[in-house]
Amino acid sequence: MSTPLLMTTHLLALILMAISGVQTVYANNTDFGNQPDSSTLWATGTAWAPDKSRVLYQEFHYAEDPALDLPTRVQYRTPDGELFAEKSMDYSSILTAPQIRQIDYRNSARIETRPLTDVRPPSIEIGFQPHDSNRFVQAKVPLRDDLVVDAGFDPFIRANWDRLTAGRAVSAHFLVPARQDTVRVNLSSTDQRNCSAVQAALSCFVIRPAGLLRVVGFLVDPIYIGYEQDSRRLAMFSGLSNLRDDAGEPQNVLITYEYH
Repeated sequence: MSTPLLMTTHLLALILMAISGVQTVYANNTDFGNQPDSSTLWATGTAWAPDKSRVLYQEFHYAEDPALDLPTRVQYRTPDGELFAEKSMDYSSILTAPQIRQIDYRNSARIETRPLTDVRPPSIEIGFQPHDSNRFVQAKVPLRDDLVVDAGFDPFIRANWDRLTAGRAVSAHFLVPARQDTVRVNLSSTDQRNCSAVQAALSCFVIRPAGLLRVVGFLVDPIYIGYEQDSRRLAMFSGLSNLRDDAGEPQNVLITYEYH
């Protein structure tokens, strides 16, 4: 939560661990069975325990569309290299609200989103199955101008870069498949010490709940993301992962990124 990308990948979990799926059905409906071309490897993310004492997993981001400076596929692997989850992103309809397909092979959890722009009113179709259920639920939410879906958070940050780096806050309605709804979040710049895990010149941002959610303490722990100032690429993420641990429990991570 992600990517320029990763933001996407992680913001999701921050709100409500939104990974889900029927593994066999899902695999048959995607090209996940094919190994991506290694020449399209765009970035590698290493997810550490918050104190950086051990590596929890790695993310391999592939940019398979040469027309985009965005990843279109992510593979999640254990430190030993075993594939345990995958995600695909299609930005062809809306950059900030891409079509998403994600599966966790450990528990067959999955998430799917699809923008419906040719209907009135336009909407986002959501499919969700949690890690501890065999029930796949579907719903639709209105497609609003400030709606952000998963990896679409990265294009959203790029579009608002000048405003954010000038110290102004930006809000968005972030889609939470597990809730079959959206929540409003605020994104603003913060002290660079909150992104000190990477020794580079970063623009450091913090993501917090907005409005009533902030009052009642929803998403209490903020998420910190550090972007390289020159390239405007995500360099670090600190917060709740979008992937549960092997025991099915939420996990906080520190992720650092290397671009290829």
